Amino acid sequence: MVEVPAVAVELVELLAVTVGAGAAAAVGVVLERFGLSAVSGGDLVLGAWAVGMGLIALYVGLVGLGYEQALPRLRRLASGE
Repeated sequence: MVEVPAVAVELVELLAVTVGAGAAAAVGVVLERFGLSAVSGGDLVLGAWAVGMGLIALYVGLVGLGYEQALPRLRRLASGE
């Protein structure tokens, strides 16, 4: 069986978390834009829902995955632990 270095595993995990954070943030931005256009078009319920979901997606992408997951992993890799 081939032994995978721990650094390679950390890099793959960092890449996955970073891609996930970017995808969640992108979905959040799209939902925010859709919500604002729905509200300006007169559909307040759909617009409010989309804005709320967009805020949640932005929070998950930026804070949950980016700040709380990716940044500590990056610092751990940079320090060599």
